[in-house]
Amino acid sequence: MYRANQIKKVLELLAENVATKVQPDLVDSVQIANELQLTVPETKQLLKIMHDMGVIESNMDAEYSIITRLGLNRLDA
Repeated sequence: MYRANQIKKVLELLAENVATKVQPDLVDSVQIANELQLTVPETKQLLKIMHDMGVIESNMDAEYSIITRLGLNRLDA
């Protein structure tokens, strides 16, 4: 089971991407894996869970992700 702090760290990473760019880019799962010090498969599974929660949007393979409004709201809460 993924810990809440891992989910929060992903949300923080993706929120920073949105906050620092006029047109935010999709964030690569390899970059997220490196930040979390997880394997890429573990990271992709976490991203799929977060996508299902509605806090991020990811492509089918969880290669690229971006935070949603719900994710930003959860981060602020």
